[in-house]
Parts: sequence; structure tokens; C-alpha cells
Amino acid sequence: MRYNPRNLIMGISLAFILLYILAFISDALYPSYLGVRTLSTLLAFKKTVSVIPSPPSLNNGWWRYFGTTYYGIALLPALLGSLKFDFTVMFASLGISTLAGSAIGFLANYAGGAIKKFIFYIVRIMTTAPYLLVMLLILYVARPDETGIIIAISAGWFPFNIIRYIELSEFKNSKKHSGNWWKLAKFLPYILTDMGAISGIVVIITYFGFYFKNPFVVDIGNIMYLGGNVITFLTFGAWWIAVFPLLFITVFIGFTTLLSYEIKGVVSGAEE
Repeated sequence: MRYNPRNLIMGISLAFILLYILAFISDALYPSYLGVRTLSTLLAFKKTVSVIPSPPSLNNGWWRYFGTTYYGIALLPALLGSLKFDFTVMFASLGISTLAGSAIGFLANYAGGAIKKFIFYIVRIMTTAPYLLVMLLILYVARPDETGIIIAISAGWFPFNIIRYIELSEFKNSKKHSGNWWKLAKFLPYILTDMGAISGIVVIITYFGFYFKNPFVVDIGNIMYLGGNVITFLTFGAWWIAVFPLLFITVFIGFTTLLSYEIKGVVSGAEE
């Protein structure tokens, strides 16, 4: 049997993504697995009376594996618990932007002709704007909370899905590959990439505190900024507070991107 490294890469990537999603579901349904009763505040993860961060340790409990941040907050369970907020915003924004973009794309295709071209060109102009700036402007108007972040990201992201829908609708079916299932296979890489990208945007918004001023929301950005920032943590030797949160979100973004790339390669190869 010929060894196919692509299948191995796809399998590993999918396994890691599913682990993150499983942690997210567990956060929502059974947060006590993290040793807390609620995920409403980072202070629920306070494990020591000392406000000084303690380095990672393999002794005295799994919650010490990533060390603690300021206020004695255990880093590993807090990072796992942060997926409830981050992934709720991510999946909600992803769903709204995909549905809205697909609906407008469908209407553009249905209208056809000059109207379709007009919508397509307008959306092209919209997507050339710095979408993060657009999101921040919308967030400034919307409420600076979870709902506001969802509205801002959805509004900044849906134009990309309009273009994707229009381009996929113009995809010419071949004799070998045809139908909506094949179009869905071509659309799936975009969904995976968006999952990682939107998760990163949520962290950026909360880390820099763009109109979002609750430092104790259980979120990766807040964990990284609580009591300092990346530069101060590295300067004073508390490297784990900067490294582990960055690694935690980067692993998810990396594997969603990698799986998206491999699926796109499989689809492109099958079309040849």
C-alpha cells in the first residue's frame, strides 16, 4: 500500500480541531471538569493566594502544568475554559456571516445581469478595505460585549462569503464531479480557514481592549493581558503567561489552515 502523507496530515489536523471543539462543548455543558462552578469570571480559576505568577510545574495537580498568571489564576484550565467565550463568538459570527453572504449571493445570482455585476463590484470594493478596522468601527457603535463582537465580526466578514457564493455558483460541473455536494466540498476549506481567522480576531479584540473593558471575562486575550502584556511578562521572566496562550490559539489556527489547504489540494487534484 502506497503511503499518503496528505491523509496523515489531514487526520492529525482534524483530530486537534475536534479536541478543541470537544473542550468547547464540555465548557458549555460540564464546566466542573475544570474544577470551577462557573465560567463567568477568570477569578473562578484562582488557585493560590499569591498574586505573583508561579512557573509551570508537573507536581501537585494538572492545573499547574502551564503555571499561574497574576491573581493566582491557573493558566491551563483558564485557557480551556476560554473556549466557551471565544468559540461561541466564533461559531455565531461564522454562521451569521456565511448565511448572510450566501443569501445576498443567491439574490445576486437570481437577479443576474447588471444587478449581479453591480453587487459583485461593490462587494469587491468592500473586501479591499481593512476589515479589522471596519469591525472596530462597528464595535464602537454596537455594544462592547459578546453580542457587539459578534455583530462587528459578522458585518466585516459577510462580504467575503458573497464573493465565494457567486464564484461557486459559476463553477462549471464536469461529467466526473457535479452537484451541490461537490460545491460544498469546494466551500469547506473556506469555512475551516474562517474558523481559525475569526478565533484570532476575537483574541485581538479582547487583548487590545477595543471598547471591551471587562478584564475578567474568560477569554484568551484577557488572560494574556491580565496584570501586564507580552513584553512585560517576557521582561520579568514570566514567559509562560505569554507563550502558552499564544501557542494555544496558534495551534488551533494552524491546524484549521492546514486542513483547509489539504482539502483544497484534494479537491483540485480530483478536478484534474
